[in-house]
Amino acid sequence: LMCSREKKAVVSTQSTGDTLREIIAKLRELGHDTECGQTVSELIDLLGLPDFLDGIVATARGFICSALSLQERSDVLQGEGYFDTLMDIFQKLLQLGQETVCSETVSELIDLLGLPDSVEGLGATARGWI
Repeated sequence: LMCSREKKAVVSTQSTGDTLREIIAKLRELGHDTECGQTVSELIDLLGLPDFLDGIVATARGFICSALSLQERSDVLQGEGYFDTLMDIFQKLLQLGQETVCSETVSELIDLLGLPDSVEGLGATARGWI
């Protein structure tokens, strides 16, 4: 169930969320210079993770290395706010189906789901998992 890559097993929303939390925690242990100064491939090697987790590692790295406020980072690590919204969008995109998700732009998908434009970044992240 992938738009632009070979098909891979799709994990449940819950296990994807758990995996994202675990990877964020592991990246935090590496320290800011390492987690933000390495490529996703290098981080996968450093953490000893399988290559198929590249999308989740990229999401975790982007989250940690972006200019999000400390409160937003705290919320995501607690499974609130940003993280719940991301998981909700992911679930809604799964319900739309691969053909629709892969044939529409992120903006069109956000409109289809009736979501505000402010969640386009989250929509892009969730779409990348499909």
